[in-house]
Amino acid sequence: MERNGAAVKNRGINLNKLKINKYINTKTVIFMLLGFFLSRFTIVDGVAPFGIAFFLFFVKLDQYKYQVFLSTLLGILLSFNDVSSIAKYSICLVIIFAFSNKIKKLDSVAKISLLGAAILLPMSLGQTAYYGNNNIYDFIIVFMEFVVTFISSYIFSFGTKFLINNRNKMYISPEEVVSLSLLIAFSIIGIGNIGLFGVSARGVLATVLILIASILGGSTLGATSGVIVGLGFMISNVVSALYMGVYSFAGLVSGAFNKLNKYISILGYLLSWIIIYSYTSGITSNLSKIIDIAIGCLIVSLIPKSFFNKMEKLVKTKVDSNEAVYEYITRSKNLTNSKLMNIQRVYSELANTFDKVRERDKVIDQRDISTIIDLIHNDECQYCSMQRICWESKFNYTYNLIYEIIEKIEDGEISTRDIPENFRKECMKPELIVRVANYYYKLYALDYDWSMKLSESRKVISKQIKDISKSIECISKSLDHDIMLNLDKEKEIFDELQRYNIIVDKVNYIQENNDDFKITIEMKNCRDGCLCDEKLLKIISNFVGESLDIQKIGCHCLGESCKVIFTKAEKFKVVTEVATMSRDGHIFCGDNYTFMEIYDGKYMMAISDGMGKGKKAYDESSVTIDILENMMEAKIDKEIVINTINNMLLLKSSEEIFSTLDLGIVDLKKGRLETVKMGACSTYISRENKDVDIISSSSLPVGILSEINLDRHNVKIKNGDFIIMVSDGIVDAGKNNDFGENWLIYFLKKLTTTNPKEIANQILDRALELQLGEVDDDMTVLVTKVVSN
Repeated sequence: MERNGAAVKNRGINLNKLKINKYINTKTVIFMLLGFFLSRFTIVDGVAPFGIAFFLFFVKLDQYKYQVFLSTLLGILLSFNDVSSIAKYSICLVIIFAFSNKIKKLDSVAKISLLGAAILLPMSLGQTAYYGNNNIYDFIIVFMEFVVTFISSYIFSFGTKFLINNRNKMYISPEEVVSLSLLIAFSIIGIGNIGLFGVSARGVLATVLILIASILGGSTLGATSGVIVGLGFMISNVVSALYMGVYSFAGLVSGAFNKLNKYISILGYLLSWIIIYSYTSGITSNLSKIIDIAIGCLIVSLIPKSFFNKMEKLVKTKVDSNEAVYEYITRSKNLTNSKLMNIQRVYSELANTFDKVRERDKVIDQRDISTIIDLIHNDECQYCSMQRICWESKFNYTYNLIYEIIEKIEDGEISTRDIPENFRKECMKPELIVRVANYYYKLYALDYDWSMKLSESRKVISKQIKDISKSIECISKSLDHDIMLNLDKEKEIFDELQRYNIIVDKVNYIQENNDDFKITIEMKNCRDGCLCDEKLLKIISNFVGESLDIQKIGCHCLGESCKVIFTKAEKFKVVTEVATMSRDGHIFCGDNYTFMEIYDGKYMMAISDGMGKGKKAYDESSVTIDILENMMEAKIDKEIVINTINNMLLLKSSEEIFSTLDLGIVDLKKGRLETVKMGACSTYISRENKDVDIISSSSLPVGILSEINLDRHNVKIKNGDFIIMVSDGIVDAGKNNDFGENWLIYFLKKLTTTNPKEIANQILDRALELQLGEVDDDMTVLVTKVVSN
């Protein structure tokens, strides 16, 4: 059956799902039925070794051995064979079961199969010698039984292994197809002459088997099943050799129509069977056979599609390229995901380690005071003539007085007037003591200040490491989204382009979330880009039946190749133009800006104004914009991005540096504008009817505080809207001329042009007019026009 897409995650059917008790589940029941019916399948002269051949594989499997032994033994006893054959096969089965623990030590299925055939051989020879005519024919039959037992046991092992481990198989091999077909076909024939109102159960089930094989596996599997069923019927003397050809031809024809429709396949099987059978034997020669076939066709027509979908996964005869690639991508994603999460945990633990560092909560503690007292004693009191009286006779008294002096210093620098009166009277040099105490306290205060700065830096680093950890986690989660490569589509596109005499080097078709897709074409550079715009876009759009957007990389470069990316056309398109002027004609402008497509149909515009002027301001705003571009392009959450910018500015210099950030993100699919402002000027949205909406904020710039709160706004945009973002140099231009900050609103209402470049230039020109030609601050205008696609 036809398979669309490549994202097939679970190819197996869980045959253990239904459990009757702890000893019997669905697989056990299947194996017991196979053992029972195979042991009833008799070929020429009472030869029926298939039950024993099937059981030989289970000597290694204690989970199923006992149940299969009992069902196989029961099948032999109820096989309607002659008594000597029933006794022979029963005894042989019991011997194999009794010595199964030793037999299973053999390291290959072939050796076990050979041993099982060898155990049966002397019994068959004895039976022939006692009951037979002792002619050459009887011994040929014995030898044939030996060979059939060995071969069938070996072949059955492939199908049995597949049924046991089907959930771990990507596809079914040709050996497994043949093995399963033999197991099922011989089991069906082992049913015997059971029927109702002249309808043969095995005739109906044989038709069902061939039809299911044809619908699932096409002509190959259908014809193979037909040959095996016909062969089974022939060697069991049920029908003549003619039926092997009839069944195989009917399976071949039915399988040829499997991609069209289940019912067409059934009709093809029925008609081809009747035609061939009528041509060779006559339509009225055996009507019961045709009735069996018709009933089998009716049963298959009533089987629901869900059954075929499940069975298709179980009997998949090959791995198509899409699924192979998908499996590789899935495994790679899981491996990458695991490594990313390990790195994320390491960074998270590292951040927690920074947070656990104990911080000082005051300039000096008791231990520090004791140290300062020791230093004062060593510097001023050690060689004083009163040292013996103060520090030996009155140690506690002197210690407590100096302790009290140091505690007073914590409220500010002190003089001799601030110390206890009795200390002034008894000490020989109170001024020196006060000066030294102030000096040492200042040293500790300076150390405390640096400790606090280090603590702040540590907190910033900890916060940044946490943000890195979150970023890695975001990347890891983004890998969970299904990305499907459709190699069949790639080949079709390649062939379609060749039909138009367009030669390309590579075509990639990636199916992303929902209905989104991306087509990437690499080819020789056509220099002028006309091939992309005039031909490729039209051809690919017609092929996929969708309006597409085109992104060209390297089309006008001097390189030898270019890359063209086609994506589904968004609801809106945007065009951004910019006008800028540096302060006093300086080479470096303190304003930096960017506008670019980022991801998932989103478009970003941003302005950053660095503190101060000239190169210093340029460096600060440049850091902001560079980090913003790189991290947004990497699909990192905007909150993490802005926190990173804030942390970098805090850590970049010992001096206080900051910059404003005005960020706008347009969702081209939904027609929404999201703004994030950090100390930035208002954003103006000029509507088609000349109304002007304002988005304002009172937040602080980035780089001032370690903890920031994002000021976000989300508004709807429509066709014909203009989004105007400006730096403070534009807004402040009207302050000196009593126009105030609202001059831009009135100016926008009077505009007649709809060209974003002209709007940007006119705003800048008007700001310069208001400043009388003097540029007191850097000026930047970003004008983005929104149009329906």
